[in-house]
Amino acid sequence: MMAAVFINRPLSGKQTRFRHGGVGLRKRTVMANWLLLVLLASTFYVLRHLNLTGLSAVREAIAVREAMYNLNSPLQTMQPLLHPRVYEIESLKHITLAHGTFYFGLHSHQVQIDPTYEPLLNSMQQELLDDDVIDVQKEKERCERYNYELVDEANPKRRRLFLGSLLGDDSMEVLRAHGTEAYNIFHTVSFIESNSTLNMSPKKWKYHDRENPSERLNTLYQLFGPKTKVSVEYYVTSLEELFGSQSDLSLEYCQREGSAHRWALNGMRPDDIGILSDADETFTRDFLRAMQICDVPEFRPNQDCMRPKVLASTIVMESSPNCVTKDRRWWHPDAILGECVEHVGNSSLHPPAKREYNDRHGLRAQGHGSHGNFTAYWSENSLEPDSGVYPTWKGVDFRRAGGGSQATEVDGSPTGYHFHNFFTGSEAIHVKYHTYGHAAKDAMDKPLWELHDDIQLAVDCATGRSNEKLELNTSSSEWPIYYLNDVIRRRRHGAWQSIVAAEEEYWTSAQNKFGKEYNATKYLQS
Repeated sequence: MMAAVFINRPLSGKQTRFRHGGVGLRKRTVMANWLLLVLLASTFYVLRHLNLTGLSAVREAIAVREAMYNLNSPLQTMQPLLHPRVYEIESLKHITLAHGTFYFGLHSHQVQIDPTYEPLLNSMQQELLDDDVIDVQKEKERCERYNYELVDEANPKRRRLFLGSLLGDDSMEVLRAHGTEAYNIFHTVSFIESNSTLNMSPKKWKYHDRENPSERLNTLYQLFGPKTKVSVEYYVTSLEELFGSQSDLSLEYCQREGSAHRWALNGMRPDDIGILSDADETFTRDFLRAMQICDVPEFRPNQDCMRPKVLASTIVMESSPNCVTKDRRWWHPDAILGECVEHVGNSSLHPPAKREYNDRHGLRAQGHGSHGNFTAYWSENSLEPDSGVYPTWKGVDFRRAGGGSQATEVDGSPTGYHFHNFFTGSEAIHVKYHTYGHAAKDAMDKPLWELHDDIQLAVDCATGRSNEKLELNTSSSEWPIYYLNDVIRRRRHGAWQSIVAAEEEYWTSAQNKFGKEYNATKYLQS
């Protein structure tokens, strides 16, 4: 067989040498075979004496690097190189910007996970999550629920979804509810954790431990399903003070930039969908699937990126799935086609806008999209006003810029859930209102129900007090998948009732002990 390889291939000289009865060719073939055998023997000898461990490590390192930048890399089909779950944040791949540094954590397909999470699912939940196979008729019906059509009945394909979210003191209860709704749907889920709150108060890492594998991170890796790459990116700000026209939220705007960097790192394409949320917000599973496969106008190719957003119509649950606000809809999460996302879309077709901080960060500057005015943007990029060209979108634009449509079912049913203030204790709620966006300086010094109208509504719900803002007869069809389990739903509501009871007892005791006229007194006697 080896000779056959060489028989029809001249080794040197002109093709005319083959005319002379093949004698010269046979000699050359024999010599070539001997040379090949010598070469193979030499190669075998060298390989036997090489440090094959080092060679293997190099190959694996190359494979992982390819995987981080190329979605079609061997990592998609081969056993990944597993990294230790104990590491220094400073050793991670990172990018330093004018406002701080993002350290990109290992994603869930790169580490050895301790499989400790076992979701408690009933048959109804399991059936709702078992939707991986595309059923054309069901998908047509799904699209019709939102007044969409199926993209291609003959060959339907699902778009890939990438999620980015900030991660603060959110409870595992919230993350389980979010993860269950989106189980095995997302390609990538990227959380941004910071070591400072939004008003720049210092904060300890919750998803990193220098000494031991982080148990919280190990659990988080599992909540969104084994098909999803879950990661936590660590943000360290270099800002000395907040900035901009909405300074109390400027650090949030900076942190949200990390999501698109991770999406690009994981191979997001212009035809993929980027979704930005808080950890306590999610689209409904049914609408996530609809965005993947239906003809959504905002997701058609060749967008001008002026109004590319699809917003959720979100019901708000206050501290318990049993406490739903009446006649109120939130408008997050937000979804945008990849071609309009900064670091993913074509910056030549959609030049980035100037912004409030260092020209590159924060809200869009005047004339560059602020309040819908793009005159300076067009002028500085030598564009005509009727060119139909608008900038790509940063994370801050997902949340703050206008431009898009709010999706609902045809019958008005919601397309999103907001698990608001689903904490495991009152202290975490006080800390939130004391240190995060729109911080209240006295939040640590007054009872829960005085922190915000939302909390008062949740307290009324826990105690059974009448409140006209409460929706008392929420249909089970509108509940998130996680709370379609009676045990889990009752457990959460009972936990919230216990938190409220302890808070009331504390403030009543404080009044009796110190004789102070707390505002709680009048409320507790009502």
